[in-house]
Amino acid sequence: MSLSRRVSRNALGQIAGRLYTSALAFVITALVLPRTMSGELFGIFAFHHTLWQLLNNVLDFGTGTVVIRESSRRRSEAGSLIGMLVTTKALLATAGVLVLVAVAWFGEGSSARFLLLALAAPLLLAHAPAAANVIFHVDMRFGPAVLASALGQSVWLLGTLAMAFAGVVEPALYIAAFGLGIATNALLSWRWAKPLVSVELKPDPSSLRALWKESWPAGVSLTMASVYFYIDALMLRPLVGEVATGHYKAAYSVMTFALMVPVLVSNVLYPIYARLWERGAEALRPFFGRSLATLAAFGLCVAATLPVVARDVMAIVFEAPFLDAAPTLATLSLAIGLVFCTYPHVLLLLAAGHQRTMMWVSVTAAAFNVIANWVLIPEHGMLGAAVTTVLTELLVLVGAALAGRRLTGLSAGFANWTRPLLAAGLAAAAAWWLVPLLDESQHLLRLGAALALGVAGVFAAGVLPVDLGTEEGAPE
Repeated sequence: MSLSRRVSRNALGQIAGRLYTSALAFVITALVLPRTMSGELFGIFAFHHTLWQLLNNVLDFGTGTVVIRESSRRRSEAGSLIGMLVTTKALLATAGVLVLVAVAWFGEGSSARFLLLALAAPLLLAHAPAAANVIFHVDMRFGPAVLASALGQSVWLLGTLAMAFAGVVEPALYIAAFGLGIATNALLSWRWAKPLVSVELKPDPSSLRALWKESWPAGVSLTMASVYFYIDALMLRPLVGEVATGHYKAAYSVMTFALMVPVLVSNVLYPIYARLWERGAEALRPFFGRSLATLAAFGLCVAATLPVVARDVMAIVFEAPFLDAAPTLATLSLAIGLVFCTYPHVLLLLAAGHQRTMMWVSVTAAAFNVIANWVLIPEHGMLGAAVTTVLTELLVLVGAALAGRRLTGLSAGFANWTRPLLAAGLAAAAAWWLVPLLDESQHLLRLGAALALGVAGVFAAGVLPVDLGTEEGAPE
């Protein structure tokens, strides 16, 4: 099978699965909970849910990235490497449980809500057996991972719906339902990975220390990336209140829905980056350029057309009180294009073993993000947090691109940027001319027109049909 077909098939399979899980998450966080709880209670849910998401992203502390890279190169050692990852996740998940309990205590005090949140916190430990799903990335067999995620998300939805129909309004119980979904996903991943790899659950201490030494810079980078990705929602509650937190969460969920594409495509691309880099920079150069141009075209065209229909999106998905977050969504849309363009540079640094450099980029971005949020949120609220997000993602893109060029000798090249940028500019001009001509009450029509122009921009960028070449680097 050609490389383009392998990448496309696996990426589309993951995207289809994520569309399902993201649709369920939208149903829960955009349709069910805002209509079940008051704005204040939904803000409390958004605060704790964001904290869970932040911890979910950092529980392997970069070890997973190194394990995927090394297992892709040495498949026979995957069982040992995954065993070390399980151990690492178990230790960090234990610390994560303590963080959840501590935050619940400081946020909710000695109350029934604190007790419920404390009882739900141990569900975070399920991330340890979930580490076995690394084998699906290594073997590029994402079907079981997609199914496990879909079933876990279904458990979250069913639990949420059951409580909503029963008239439950307590945010902590909905957090518990979210945790049950995570546990279901993790246990199924473990079960379905067992036929593919024999996980060594008692890793050699010296090997574990060596892996930790290799992976901790990636862990710091991942942690800092999660900080600058999620901290704004956590800072909004103490600075401007629960209602603004909930409304920002609504707009932010639209952005994260779009960002599932580069995340899932990168899951497929990363093992290929690692194998090609092993052969030398020149072996990776053609694939790097093609993958960057493809992601840039999609991301920039979305970023160019979404702002003009931000109000329409909020009107379609959320209730009327959430329309005040439309300017926030329009601003956050700009970050989408930046993130799409950033991922290939991050993959390049990680595949080449420069996770320490990526760590410093992420640390700088996180520090900037916290300071900027602290300055902008009190005066500008949600919009200040959105502006901070865009500036942070721009900083990460520039830092990763410059570092990648200096350390690997590989850069995007003018040709890989030109057509996506021109196509996005044309799509934006067309959207800002056409959409205002349509009836303001026809939200679906306006959104459809903007999406059509965005798709036309992707075709104009010349990246469809996708041609990523072969793992030997030659064009097909």
